[in-house]
Amino acid sequence: MKIKIIFFILIVALISCKGSNSLNPNLALLSALFNNKIIVILKATYASDRPLEFYEINNNKIFVDVGSNENPNTNGLPNYDNLPIFFDIGEIRVSTKSPLIDLALINTQKASEDFWDVLSPTRQVYCNRIYTSNPDLNSCIRSNGFLGFELLMNGTGVVYPSRDVGAGTYTHGGIFFRSVFTGYAKLGESDITSKFDGIDYTGLDILKILHYDPTTDSGSISILPPQLFPLHHKSYPGSENITIYQEYIPTIIEFRFNFKENLMVHAFQSSTTGAIQTFVGISDWRRPHNGENYAGGNLLLRMKMIYPSIKNTLVIEGGTYTTRHYYALYYARECSDGLCNRDIDLLPVSATPTRNGSDNILHDIMPGEYILQCRYDEVHDGYPEKVLNEIPLKIHTHNETHYIKFSCP
Repeated sequence: MKIKIIFFILIVALISCKGSNSLNPNLALLSALFNNKIIVILKATYASDRPLEFYEINNNKIFVDVGSNENPNTNGLPNYDNLPIFFDIGEIRVSTKSPLIDLALINTQKASEDFWDVLSPTRQVYCNRIYTSNPDLNSCIRSNGFLGFELLMNGTGVVYPSRDVGAGTYTHGGIFFRSVFTGYAKLGESDITSKFDGIDYTGLDILKILHYDPTTDSGSISILPPQLFPLHHKSYPGSENITIYQEYIPTIIEFRFNFKENLMVHAFQSSTTGAIQTFVGISDWRRPHNGENYAGGNLLLRMKMIYPSIKNTLVIEGGTYTTRHYYALYYARECSDGLCNRDIDLLPVSATPTRNGSDNILHDIMPGEYILQCRYDEVHDGYPEKVLNEIPLKIHTHNETHYIKFSCP
C-alpha cells in the first residue's frame, strides 16, 4: 500500500511538471528556487526543448548495432519506452582552469582538488522502475528519483541539489557518475543479473563499458581518465563560458547529455566464458563499436549558462514533423579555429526535434551570435549527425520572443 501511495503522488506530480510547448512554459520550479545564487539543472537528452517521447524514437524499438563483429541476442528485448534505466550520480563539479587543459594531466588527488570546485556534492539516484520495494534500501525513492527521472527526460530538467561557488569564469564542467544501469543484458541465451544500489536486478551497469573508446589500447587506458568519471564539458574558443559574478545575480547552470535518444543494443565476446555478451549502451554515432569490450566516446556533455533576467525565446517557422530531423543551435564561432569539430565533438547549445509549422521553440537563449542548423539522423541510430543546412542568427535583446523562418527538412 505504501508503494501505491508513493506512485499516486508521483503521477500527480508528473502530470503537473510535464514539459510544455507554449511560449510561457510552467517553469515555476526555477523562479521559486533561488535560495542560492546558482541553480543547477540536469537533462539527459540531446534535445534541450521538448525531446521526443520514448515511444516516438525508432518506432519504439531500441536501436540495434549491426557491426560485422557483433551478434547481439535480442530475444525478449523490451520496447524503447519499457527499458529499465537507473542513474546514480555522485557529484557535479566546475572549474575555472585553462579551457583546453587535458583531464589526463590530473593524476593525483591534490591535483583534482586544485582543479575542481564542487558545485553539487549531493548524491542523486534516478530511476524509472522499482528495483526494490523496501524504501529503506531504495535510494531512488528516498531522493524522489522517479519524478527526477521524468524531469531528466522530458525537457524540463531536474533541479540538482547544489551550492554556490565563488565568482569567476568557469570553463569546465563534470558529472561524476557512480552507475549507469540499463535493464536488458544477456550472456549467451541467459539473462545477466547485476547490482544497482546494492540490489540485484536483471540488466547491467554499463558504466565501465562506457569509460573508453572502443579501440583504446591498454597502454592508453592506463593513463586516460574514465569518460564518465567525469563526463566532461570542455570550453573551446568561441564557446560561451559560465560567469559567476560577485554580486547576487541569479544564474542557472544547465548540464545536458545525449542519453534518451541514443540507446542501442551492442554485443562483444566475453573474455572469460567466450560467450556473446549483449547489453544496451549508447549508439555508436561518433566512435563506432565493432565487438570491442569498450563502447565509449558517444556521450557528450554541454554545460551552458542561463541568466533568467536576460533570456530570450526563439520560435522557428517552417518545420515538418519527423523523428529524425532537429533544429540545433551552436555559438557562431565555436571550433572556428580548428581545435574541435563543432558538429561531432559538441552537443548543440539548444535543440528540438522538428515539428510542423511554427511549433518549434527554443527557450532560455542568451544574447549572442549563433548558427542555427537543420540536422538529420542519416544513419538512423538516434543521433542527427548530418547537417543539411545552416544559417547565422543574432540575438541582442533581453526577454523577447524572436521569430525566424527556416525550413527543416
